[in-house]
Amino acid sequence: VDSGTSLIVGPTNAIRSIANKIGASPTITGQYTVDCETLDSIPDITWTISGKEYTVAGKDLTIQSGGMCIFAMIGMDFPKPGPAWILGDVFMRKYYTVFDYDGARVAFAEAVSSF
Repeated sequence: VDSGTSLIVGPTNAIRSIANKIGASPTITGQYTVDCETLDSIPDITWTISGKEYTVAGKDLTIQSGGMCIFAMIGMDFPKPGPAWILGDVFMRKYYTVFDYDGARVAFAEAVSSF
């Protein structure tokens, strides 16, 4: 989990496969765009962390900017022992995150909106 990363980052092949399944189009920057009219048809994605499931709605896996819809996942392959996935702001908008540095752990709870 990284609050300095806007997107969800994962292995290039996995992200490419997910992007292909939702009909996203690659850009020259390595990101993907999706048709803004299809946001409601993007399936939810679930990550299992320490045996607990954390789901982000498909429509929340996009960033709308300047009339474009950017798929908020990007591929990046890190050398070992680097992370396989980085769950950035897209994940953290849904799950309140507590970093316990003294206990060397991270905890999540579903975020509550007061809006």
